[in-house]
Amino acid sequence: MAKRKKIFIPMIIAIIIALCWPINVSACVLFYAGGDTTDDGANVFMRTEELDADSNKTYYVAPAGKHKEGETYQGCTDFTWTFTHDSYEYTARCDGLIDGECLTCESTHEHSPYEEAGTNDHGVTVSATQSVNANESIQEVDPYTEKGIEESEMATVLLSEAATAREGVELLAGIYDTVGAGYEGSGVMICDQNEQWYMENLSGHEYIAVLLPKDVCFMQFNVSVLGKIDLDDTDHVIASDHLFDVAKKAGTFVGDEEENIIDYRASYNDYLMEIENEDWPAEWREVVQNRLVASQNWLEDTNEWTVDNVLEDNHFVMTNVDENGAITGLHNNLNLKKDMSFDNVLALFRVYPIGFEENMNSHMYRFYPDEEKDLGTVEWFAMDNTAYNVFVPSYPMLLTDTWEGYKVQLDEPEITEEKPDSGDYYYHDGEYHVHPAGWEKSYIATFSAMTNLLVYGNLDGDQFAKAQEQLLNKQGEFETRFVELQEEIKAEPSREARQEIMTKADMEMAEEAHDLALSIYQDNAADADYDEPKGFPVVPLIIILLVLAAAAIAVVAYRKKRAR
Repeated sequence: MAKRKKIFIPMIIAIIIALCWPINVSACVLFYAGGDTTDDGANVFMRTEELDADSNKTYYVAPAGKHKEGETYQGCTDFTWTFTHDSYEYTARCDGLIDGECLTCESTHEHSPYEEAGTNDHGVTVSATQSVNANESIQEVDPYTEKGIEESEMATVLLSEAATAREGVELLAGIYDTVGAGYEGSGVMICDQNEQWYMENLSGHEYIAVLLPKDVCFMQFNVSVLGKIDLDDTDHVIASDHLFDVAKKAGTFVGDEEENIIDYRASYNDYLMEIENEDWPAEWREVVQNRLVASQNWLEDTNEWTVDNVLEDNHFVMTNVDENGAITGLHNNLNLKKDMSFDNVLALFRVYPIGFEENMNSHMYRFYPDEEKDLGTVEWFAMDNTAYNVFVPSYPMLLTDTWEGYKVQLDEPEITEEKPDSGDYYYHDGEYHVHPAGWEKSYIATFSAMTNLLVYGNLDGDQFAKAQEQLLNKQGEFETRFVELQEEIKAEPSREARQEIMTKADMEMAEEAHDLALSIYQDNAADADYDEPKGFPVVPLIIILLVLAAAAIAVVAYRKKRAR
């Protein structure tokens, strides 16, 4: 499942953060905020899927019965699943097939590669996944399995089969118990309007899932966020049967077996990211550290977190054990200084390097347990760089279709060291990336073209500021429109009429966002200067500082396997 990838990491990390120099790495970000920390009582999670600046992704509604009872499904891996009933309807993001060939696994059999996030018609939402890695000793005792489930199939199976979040957790747990996990560990969100579960699997068969409370807030950057967990709290914890045995055999167990407590992160996770291989190189750790530093300092309104302390003792690690060893509510030590309003969650995901050019698709789900079922889950959705974007709102359970621009499937861009004579392209790290034919019809490709122009095109400060203002204004329009849309939908008793209203509005807003991105690109493309790329043009002062610092920056290029 390897994909071509160009990675670019400056060596001087302090300069990266201070000057917002672009980096390229395949990583993901997950954020959860319980209702006690939000402005409207919603339980919220947001996640970005990431690969590279030229990724393609489609977005559609998979119809009920897409998969039939008894059908055996195989996606991009050796994992297979036999459906226990006709599949539910669900929204989905998918890598897509180009001319019948999957760009992820290069196969031609019918499948839906990386249906990575969505909501089904029973109200179950899945976002898969945050890649995590077990330590080497654990991997030797409980290795990943050849036919185990990987993130590329999780959403497809769970959204097709599960009618509640807890049912989804138990379904995935059963898969881990039997065929296991393939390739790497995962952090998965499985939710409905009443329960939001976070599930970590770090080895071939061992896992812990926790029911998230209203008063906790955390971020996950490809390292475990589960610390000391008392497994006796069966109302809020679902765990595999051999957690202790595997960790003891590996010689890594930390906890109190007599009290049925395990420190999962310390026992299982390579939480300092010391393992180095083609999938988890040394530079990966630096990126994870910098993202944790940026997020924790922003949320706690401090500058105390640095790359030297953030992994060893970060405040997002959760436990259900108090200082006396007794079971308590799941909590961590995050000193949250901001309410997690809609605007603040989006602001967090604009913080560099959380929002950057390799964001692929991003989704914010807001869950309201007191609303009727169809209205209990709200999604705000964007494609490409969250720093320059517009999130489109919807009630996903009321969508019957998506805008045509979400469904365009494009060839990969041509990448060349020679400057093209014609066509639309951008220049980065010694290579020209030529946008594929028809890119302007695709939602994600249009936003990709726009954001790559803003990041790499060396526009002047006025052009950059105008583009940002246009995007923020459109976001404000959508926020206002969705408030009005909510009232219109709630006043309509017919579900069919509600679906028609929501689907039509979602398509209109998607088209408006696409057209704005295309307009920004067209208005500025002729002024792009790619001869001497300077990186991230945040403000003129930053550009000047980048020029002054350029002599001190070393660049390391390498290729790595896809690891979301």
